[in-house]
Amino acid sequence: MLYALLKVIAQIALRVFFKSLKIKNRELLPTQGPLIVVANHPNTFMDPLVIASYLKPQVYFLANASVFHSKFAQWLFPKLNMIPIQRKHDTNQKKYDNEQVFQKCFDHLARGGTILIFPEGTSVHKRILHEIKTGTARIALGAEQANDFRLNLKIVTFGLNYSNPASFRSEVFVNVDEPIQVADYQAAYQADSYNAVNILTEDIRKNIEEHVIAANTDEEDRLAKQIELVYKSKLNAEIQLAEESKEQDYLMTKAIIHALEHFQEHEPERVKTFKPKLEKYLSYLRRLDLNDEVFAKKSLGKNIFIESIRTAVYFVLGFPLFLYGLINNYVPYIIPSKVAAYITRLAKFPEYTAPVMMVTGVLTFTFFYILQTALCYWFIGSGWCTLAYFVSLPISGFFALLYANYLAITEDRWRVFTLFFKRTDLITTLISQRKEIIRDLEKAKNDYLAFYRKEVED
Repeated sequence: MLYALLKVIAQIALRVFFKSLKIKNRELLPTQGPLIVVANHPNTFMDPLVIASYLKPQVYFLANASVFHSKFAQWLFPKLNMIPIQRKHDTNQKKYDNEQVFQKCFDHLARGGTILIFPEGTSVHKRILHEIKTGTARIALGAEQANDFRLNLKIVTFGLNYSNPASFRSEVFVNVDEPIQVADYQAAYQADSYNAVNILTEDIRKNIEEHVIAANTDEEDRLAKQIELVYKSKLNAEIQLAEESKEQDYLMTKAIIHALEHFQEHEPERVKTFKPKLEKYLSYLRRLDLNDEVFAKKSLGKNIFIESIRTAVYFVLGFPLFLYGLINNYVPYIIPSKVAAYITRLAKFPEYTAPVMMVTGVLTFTFFYILQTALCYWFIGSGWCTLAYFVSLPISGFFALLYANYLAITEDRWRVFTLFFKRTDLITTLISQRKEIIRDLEKAKNDYLAFYRKEVED
């Protein structure tokens, strides 16, 4: 009962927290166990919430034992279906024994249960896939072996891709892969159990890697993000990308990383020459506190002027609703970000930001909305007016957020508009630098496509 209630709350909270939450191949998800679900792990407690919200069976989670240290955690986490498991580096390389935990997993799977495992064993806000540990394969093959390989156990891989893991109203694109039938590894396991574990682990790694955006190094990921910032809008325009097409956007980012890896392998000097140009341009933008988006538009001065006038009219007309939404939502909105910032700073673990913010937001908005609605009824005494006030709270809150975002964009546009007339030389230099960068990227794109076509033909 508690799990079902929390699942509904989590589904609502996720829809509010994220601007977009899309899943590909949802029809591949089994509706019953036994089942092991594996995924990459970029966002700590947010990842299991996202995955569990899509799965029909009740999910049990294998979690890092280090989060169970406090008495409160030891009481709460088991109630949330979390099972502690030791990691070797958490025990200072001392002997550790998870056999009891493994046996619990065998028994749970034998009863048709579902277990969620993050085989990287760690969570970081990076688009990098870490080494996949063998624990998942050991549990899967061990459970099948204990049931003479008649358990019909499946492994389903999720690929979690966040546009910004720590940001409110960011986006998530989820990939689901065809289930792996563990019984298919029976012959390999009976011939050499150690080798079979490694084979299954490698297959799990390939499945996850295929469905996530993952660079090889931090430096490569940083360069890929810079290229996306400057070049993605042009690619979107070329293929007429619909805003809601998150899959195409994901594929585009993945292609940029693959192309970058290709040039780093085959033409490293080309990457070495291009990188300083891009960094110099973006450095200028940071110093001027500007966004590349305004430089991506044609007829720069005219567009900025017209759009700024249009937006100014929108701001004047929308200000009363913005003020109403701000007054009624500011306190429950600001508390979660402050709490998340404090806990993140205290724990020195930025991956806590999003889940702490979301959980705190559920509590603060629920409390304040109930309190504000009760006070409204107490003062007015009308049920219909109170209901209308209650409905207006989240609507005005979202409008106030959009309004504030547009205000920031307009401020950026006006700054460029002012510079366009006061410092024409500076703006002209930035535009020239950007055009050169785009030319380099266009040439690289065409060369990469030619190489790829030749590879396919051969």
